[in-house]
Amino acid sequence: MNRRHFLYSLAAVPVLAVAGIELASRRFIPEADILLAKLEGLKGQQLHSSGSWSPTMVFQHLAQSVMGSVTGYPEHKAAWFTHTLGPLALKVFKTAGAMQHPLDEAIPGMPELDANLPVETALDQLISALQLFQQSTLLQPHFAYGSLSQNDFMAAHQLHIEQHLTQIGVG
Repeated sequence: MNRRHFLYSLAAVPVLAVAGIELASRRFIPEADILLAKLEGLKGQQLHSSGSWSPTMVFQHLAQSVMGSVTGYPEHKAAWFTHTLGPLALKVFKTAGAMQHPLDEAIPGMPELDANLPVETALDQLISALQLFQQSTLLQPHFAYGSLSQNDFMAAHQLHIEQHLTQIGVG
């Protein structure tokens, strides 16, 4: 193999990897109704958190995230990020069927979480935010992933919520 063929082959690897992630990410189908039913099932339960945020703080954070897609996020990552790495990260999460991010990291610029807000109130806010999102036709760019379709936004919300729910226990 000569040098030129080697360089072409080397350049093809990331292109093929990104293409593979793009195709595989399309297999993830968000299930808003199942997610809403899961959240409804938490109502009236004694909930606890294995993380640094209490259940009320987790639900408030998730409601802020969903509402940001409808009303806008106060702060955004740099444009180069929201046009390159951000969308790629979402595609990787969709491909994996799971999101991985720090579970006590606030959304930039969002109001501080209220540790004293009743859990039921915060859970109702999250459910209401998801229902409003489902009815919305004009969505705002995500602070890290940039402009998304309704389906991709729902996928991002579902993966985000599901990761946080791993810290919420019943009983």
